[in-house]
Amino acid sequence: MPLSLSSAALVLEPGSIPYRPDPDCAIFERDLLVRFGIQRDEERLRQGANIGFTELAESVIGRLPFRLTSPDLLVFAFGLPDMIALKHVAQRVNYLLGGGSHCFAVSEQGLRAPYTALRVADAFAGSGRCRTLALVVCEQNTYAYPDPFVEENKVPNSAALLYFDDTGRYEFHGTRMATRGTPLRALLGSVTTDLEPDSTLLVAGSWTHPDELAEIAVPVHHAAAGPYCTGVWLELARHHEEWSDAYRSVVLCDTDPRTGQSQAAVLWRRPAAPTPRRSP
Repeated sequence: MPLSLSSAALVLEPGSIPYRPDPDCAIFERDLLVRFGIQRDEERLRQGANIGFTELAESVIGRLPFRLTSPDLLVFAFGLPDMIALKHVAQRVNYLLGGGSHCFAVSEQGLRAPYTALRVADAFAGSGRCRTLALVVCEQNTYAYPDPFVEENKVPNSAALLYFDDTGRYEFHGTRMATRGTPLRALLGSVTTDLEPDSTLLVAGSWTHPDELAEIAVPVHHAAAGPYCTGVWLELARHHEEWSDAYRSVVLCDTDPRTGQSQAAVLWRRPAAPTPRRSP
Protein backbone atom coordinates (compact mmCIF):
# COMPACT_ATOMS: atom_id res chain seq x y z
CA MET A 1 0.00 0.00 0.00
CA PRO A 2 1.37 3.47 -0.85
CA LEU A 3 2.61 5.67 1.96
CA SER A 4 0.13 8.43 2.74
CA LEU A 5 0.68 11.73 4.52
CA SER A 6 -1.02 11.47 7.90
CA SER A 7 0.43 14.35 9.95
CA ALA A 8 3.07 17.05 9.77
CA ALA A 9 4.80 19.82 11.67
CA LEU A 10 7.15 22.64 10.83
CA VAL A 11 9.47 25.14 12.44
CA LEU A 12 10.67 28.37 10.83
CA GLU A 13 13.20 30.80 12.34
CA PRO A 14 12.96 29.50 15.93
CA GLY A 15 15.27 32.19 17.33
CA SER A 16 18.89 31.85 18.39
CA ILE A 17 20.97 30.35 21.17
CA PRO A 18 24.42 31.36 22.49
CA TYR A 19 27.47 29.93 20.78
CA ARG A 20 28.91 26.91 22.61
CA PRO A 21 32.61 26.37 21.78
CA ASP A 22 33.64 22.79 21.07
CA PRO A 23 37.45 22.41 20.84
CA ASP A 24 37.33 19.02 19.12
CA CYS A 25 34.93 20.24 16.44
CA ALA A 26 36.99 23.40 16.02
CA ILE A 27 40.13 21.37 15.27
CA PHE A 28 38.27 19.11 12.85
CA GLU A 29 36.70 22.04 10.98
CA ARG A 30 39.96 23.97 10.84
CA ASP A 31 41.83 21.01 9.36
CA LEU A 32 39.00 20.31 6.91
CA LEU A 33 38.57 23.88 5.67
CA VAL A 34 42.27 24.61 5.25
CA ARG A 35 42.42 21.95 2.53
CA PHE A 36 40.12 24.17 0.49
CA GLY A 37 41.98 27.36 1.30
CA ILE A 38 39.31 28.54 3.75
CA GLN A 39 40.04 29.92 7.20
CA ARG A 40 37.71 29.00 10.04
CA ASP A 41 36.16 32.18 11.46
CA GLU A 42 34.85 31.59 14.97
CA GLU A 43 33.41 35.09 15.12
CA ARG A 44 30.78 34.03 12.58
CA LEU A 45 29.64 31.38 15.02
CA ARG A 46 29.49 33.87 17.88
CA GLN A 47 27.27 36.15 15.80
CA GLY A 48 25.13 33.40 14.25
CA ALA A 49 21.84 31.88 15.37
CA ASN A 50 23.56 28.59 16.32
CA ILE A 51 20.41 26.61 15.56
CA GLY A 52 21.75 23.43 14.03
CA PHE A 53 20.00 20.31 12.81
CA THR A 54 19.75 18.85 16.31
CA GLU A 55 17.90 21.88 17.66
CA LEU A 56 15.64 22.05 14.61
CA ALA A 57 14.80 18.36 14.82
CA GLU A 58 14.02 18.54 18.53
CA SER A 59 11.80 21.56 17.93
CA VAL A 60 9.83 20.13 15.04
CA ILE A 61 9.26 16.79 16.80
CA GLY A 62 7.77 18.69 19.72
CA ARG A 63 5.29 20.40 17.37
CA LEU A 64 3.68 17.22 16.11
CA PRO A 65 0.06 16.95 17.30
CA PHE A 66 0.75 13.49 18.75
CA ARG A 67 3.63 11.57 20.31
CA LEU A 68 5.49 9.81 17.51
CA THR A 69 7.29 6.64 18.56
CA SER A 70 9.66 4.55 16.44
CA PRO A 71 8.32 4.78 12.88
CA ASP A 72 9.47 1.90 10.71
CA LEU A 73 11.68 4.22 8.69
CA LEU A 74 13.25 7.56 9.54
CA VAL A 75 14.91 9.60 6.80
CA PHE A 76 16.74 12.86 7.43
CA ALA A 77 17.13 14.97 4.27
CA PHE A 78 19.11 18.17 3.82
CA GLY A 79 20.55 20.22 0.99
CA LEU A 80 22.94 22.43 2.98
CA PRO A 81 25.39 21.14 5.62
CA ASP A 82 24.87 21.26 9.35
CA MET A 83 26.59 23.77 11.57
CA ILE A 84 28.95 21.05 12.89
CA ALA A 85 29.95 18.43 10.34
CA LEU A 86 30.93 15.83 12.97
CA LYS A 87 27.39 15.28 14.21
CA HIS A 88 25.18 12.50 12.81
CA VAL A 89 21.72 13.88 13.49
CA ALA A 90 19.68 11.01 12.01
CA GLN A 91 20.77 8.79 14.90
CA ARG A 92 19.92 11.52 17.39
CA VAL A 93 16.42 11.87 15.92
CA ASN A 94 16.02 8.10 16.03
CA TYR A 95 16.90 8.20 19.74
CA LEU A 96 14.36 10.97 20.34
CA LEU A 97 11.66 8.90 18.65
CA GLY A 98 12.34 5.77 20.68
CA GLY A 99 15.37 4.25 18.94
CA GLY A 100 13.49 1.55 17.04
CA SER A 101 13.58 2.91 13.49
CA HIS A 102 15.72 2.07 10.50
CA CYS A 103 17.28 5.45 9.81
CA PHE A 104 19.64 7.18 7.43
CA ALA A 105 20.29 10.59 5.90
CA VAL A 106 20.09 11.79 2.30
CA SER A 107 22.45 14.63 1.40
CA GLU A 108 24.84 15.95 -1.26
CA GLN A 109 21.94 16.28 -3.71
CA GLY A 110 20.89 19.87 -3.19
CA LEU A 111 17.16 20.40 -3.02
CA ARG A 112 16.62 16.96 -4.60
CA ALA A 113 17.38 15.31 -1.25
CA PRO A 114 13.77 15.17 0.10
CA TYR A 115 12.49 13.88 -3.25
CA THR A 116 15.10 11.14 -3.24
CA ALA A 117 14.24 10.32 0.37
CA LEU A 118 10.59 9.79 -0.56
CA ARG A 119 11.52 7.62 -3.51
CA VAL A 120 13.69 5.41 -1.32
CA ALA A 121 10.99 5.20 1.35
CA ASP A 122 8.45 4.23 -1.31
CA ALA A 123 10.71 1.36 -2.36
CA PHE A 124 10.91 0.23 1.28
CA ALA A 125 7.12 0.34 1.53
CA GLY A 126 6.73 -1.57 -1.72
CA SER A 127 8.96 -4.34 -0.34
CA GLY A 128 6.79 -4.66 2.76
CA ARG A 129 9.50 -3.41 5.12
CA CYS A 130 7.95 -0.02 5.88
CA ARG A 131 4.41 0.94 6.82
CA THR A 132 5.29 4.18 8.63
CA LEU A 133 7.77 6.88 7.68
CA ALA A 134 9.05 10.03 9.36
CA LEU A 135 10.69 12.34 6.83
CA VAL A 136 12.61 15.25 8.35
CA VAL A 137 13.78 18.02 6.01
CA CYS A 138 16.18 20.55 7.56
CA GLU A 139 18.43 23.46 6.79
CA GLN A 140 20.33 25.96 8.91
CA ASN A 141 22.42 29.07 8.30
CA THR A 142 25.28 29.26 10.84
CA TYR A 143 28.75 28.50 9.46
CA ALA A 144 32.34 29.19 10.49
CA TYR A 145 33.08 30.34 6.94
CA PRO A 146 31.36 32.60 4.38
CA ASP A 147 28.65 31.02 2.25
CA PRO A 148 27.56 33.60 -0.34
CA PHE A 149 24.49 31.59 -1.37
CA VAL A 150 23.12 31.40 2.17
CA GLU A 151 23.94 35.01 2.95
CA GLU A 152 22.71 36.57 -0.30
CA ASN A 153 19.42 34.67 -0.22
CA LYS A 154 18.90 35.03 3.55
CA VAL A 155 18.23 31.30 3.91
CA PRO A 156 16.34 30.85 7.21
CA ASN A 157 16.64 28.09 9.78
CA SER A 158 13.76 25.75 9.06
CA ALA A 159 12.54 22.16 9.29
CA ALA A 160 9.53 20.14 8.22
CA LEU A 161 8.54 16.75 9.62
CA LEU A 162 6.17 14.73 7.43
CA TYR A 163 4.68 11.55 8.87
CA PHE A 164 3.40 8.91 6.46
CA ASP A 165 1.43 5.76 7.25
CA ASP A 166 -1.46 3.87 5.64
CA THR A 167 -4.26 6.09 6.96
CA GLY A 168 -3.38 9.56 5.62
CA ARG A 169 -5.34 11.43 2.97
CA TYR A 170 -2.61 12.05 0.38
CA GLU A 171 -0.76 9.03 -1.04
CA PHE A 172 2.71 9.43 -2.46
CA HIS A 173 2.77 8.50 -6.16
CA GLY A 174 6.31 9.08 -7.28
CA THR A 175 8.89 11.68 -8.17
CA ARG A 176 10.39 12.71 -11.46
CA MET A 177 13.57 14.67 -12.21
CA ALA A 178 14.18 16.66 -15.37
CA THR A 179 17.38 15.82 -17.18
CA ARG A 180 19.95 18.61 -17.33
CA GLY A 181 18.79 21.26 -19.79
CA THR A 182 15.12 20.15 -19.76
CA PRO A 183 12.85 23.08 -18.84
CA LEU A 184 10.55 22.84 -15.85
CA ARG A 185 7.47 23.31 -18.05
CA ALA A 186 8.29 20.10 -19.91
CA LEU A 187 8.65 18.18 -16.66
CA LEU A 188 5.36 19.55 -15.32
CA GLY A 189 3.61 18.79 -18.58
CA SER A 190 4.56 15.12 -18.31
CA VAL A 191 3.68 14.94 -14.61
CA THR A 192 0.25 16.60 -14.86
CA THR A 193 -0.93 15.14 -18.16
CA ASP A 194 -3.14 12.51 -16.49
CA LEU A 195 -4.31 14.73 -13.62
CA GLU A 196 -7.58 16.67 -13.57
CA PRO A 197 -6.73 20.38 -13.94
CA ASP A 198 -9.59 21.62 -11.76
CA SER A 199 -8.67 19.39 -8.84
CA THR A 200 -4.87 19.57 -9.00
CA LEU A 201 -2.71 22.05 -7.10
CA LEU A 202 0.85 22.85 -8.13
CA VAL A 203 3.07 23.86 -5.21
CA ALA A 204 6.00 25.73 -6.75
CA GLY A 205 9.21 26.39 -4.89
CA SER A 206 10.60 29.90 -4.80
CA TRP A 207 13.42 28.98 -7.23
CA THR A 208 11.03 28.27 -10.11
CA HIS A 209 10.82 30.92 -12.82
CA PRO A 210 7.37 32.48 -13.41
CA ASP A 211 7.68 31.98 -17.18
CA GLU A 212 7.97 28.23 -16.63
CA LEU A 213 4.63 28.20 -14.82
CA ALA A 214 2.69 30.54 -17.09
CA GLU A 215 1.31 27.81 -19.36
CA ILE A 216 0.46 25.32 -16.62
CA ALA A 217 -3.32 24.85 -16.59
CA VAL A 218 -3.67 24.18 -12.86
CA PRO A 219 -3.82 26.45 -9.80
CA VAL A 220 -0.38 27.38 -8.44
CA HIS A 221 0.61 27.93 -4.81
CA HIS A 222 3.98 29.68 -4.48
CA ALA A 223 6.31 28.82 -1.61
CA ALA A 224 7.80 31.77 0.24
CA ALA A 225 11.23 33.03 -0.76
CA GLY A 226 14.23 32.20 1.41
CA PRO A 227 14.35 28.45 2.10
CA TYR A 228 16.58 26.42 -0.20
CA CYS A 229 15.38 22.80 0.00
CA THR A 230 12.68 23.05 2.69
CA GLY A 231 10.37 25.50 0.88
CA VAL A 232 7.70 23.26 -0.67
CA TRP A 233 7.86 20.84 2.26
CA LEU A 234 7.14 23.64 4.73
CA GLU A 235 4.09 24.54 2.62
CA LEU A 236 2.95 20.92 2.51
CA ALA A 237 3.32 20.59 6.28
CA ARG A 238 1.38 23.82 6.82
CA HIS A 239 -1.49 23.27 4.36
CA HIS A 240 -1.90 19.55 3.63
CA GLU A 241 -5.12 19.19 5.61
CA GLU A 242 -6.93 22.08 3.94
CA TRP A 243 -5.60 21.10 0.51
CA SER A 244 -6.92 17.56 0.90
CA ASP A 245 -10.45 19.00 1.17
CA ALA A 246 -10.09 20.95 -2.08
CA TYR A 247 -7.70 19.04 -4.38
CA ARG A 248 -7.50 15.42 -5.48
CA SER A 249 -3.82 15.74 -6.30
CA VAL A 250 -0.88 17.93 -5.31
CA VAL A 251 2.30 18.34 -7.34
CA LEU A 252 5.39 19.69 -5.58
CA CYS A 253 8.12 21.14 -7.77
CA ASP A 254 11.24 23.28 -7.61
CA THR A 255 14.34 24.08 -9.64
CA ASP A 256 17.73 23.92 -8.00
CA PRO A 257 19.39 27.33 -8.53
CA ARG A 258 22.81 25.70 -8.26
CA THR A 259 22.32 23.13 -11.02
CA GLY A 260 19.29 24.30 -12.99
CA GLN A 261 17.69 20.86 -12.66
CA SER A 262 14.03 20.57 -11.71
CA GLN A 263 12.26 17.96 -9.62
CA ALA A 264 8.61 17.09 -9.01
CA ALA A 265 6.69 14.82 -6.65
CA VAL A 266 3.04 13.80 -6.89
CA LEU A 267 0.52 13.12 -4.13
CA TRP A 268 -2.97 11.72 -4.81
CA ARG A 269 -5.89 11.87 -2.43
CA ARG A 270 -6.83 8.41 -1.25
CA PRO A 271 -10.21 7.17 -2.46
CA ALA A 272 -12.81 7.15 0.28
CA ALA A 273 -13.47 3.76 1.81
CA PRO A 274 -16.78 2.32 0.60
CA THR A 275 -19.65 2.58 3.06
CA PRO A 276 -20.76 -0.90 4.10
CA ARG A 277 -24.32 -1.77 3.18
CA ARG A 278 -26.76 -2.57 5.90
CA SER A 279 -28.37 -5.95 5.86
CA PRO A 280 -32.09 -5.79 5.13
